[in-house]
Parts: sequence; structure tokens; C-alpha cells
Amino acid sequence: MTHLEFAFGLLPVSMIIASFIVTLIVQKVYFMPVVSFIILLILIFTLFNISFLGWSVVYTLGSFIASYIALFIMKTLNKKRS
Repeated sequence: MTHLEFAFGLLPVSMIIASFIVTLIVQKVYFMPVVSFIILLILIFTLFNISFLGWSVVYTLGSFIASYIALFIMKTLNKKRS
């Protein structure tokens, strides 16, 4: 797997899936986007270069959206049970 396949294939999909699952466990919207941004900053300085910073922001926004959707689903399911 090349860096390009990792950066634009596996990384965004894994961030969205991890954000969804971790938000269901932790039930905090901002937890996983912050963790994913920290992980992406580490990857910028170790694996990629500074030009990947823009994509890191995009992936963090995707993580936030996935976290918000997960929390919305949990609240909707809890309302239906009550």
C-alpha cells in the first residue's frame, strides 16, 4: 500500500468508522474529532508533509460529522425506548 492509497483510501474510512464507534461508547461529540486531529498531526510530521494539513482538517470535519450522527442516532433510539 502506498502513501497515497493510505492517505486517501484507508485513512478517511477508518477515521469515520472509528469516530462512529468511539462516540457510541464515550457519548461525547468532540472527543473523537480531537483525538483524530491529534493522530493526523502526528502523521503529518512522521509520514506525510505539511501539505497534508488541509486534508487533516477535512478528515477532522468528517470525524465530527460521523460523531454527531452517532450521537443523534443514540438519542433517537433512547427516545423510542422511553
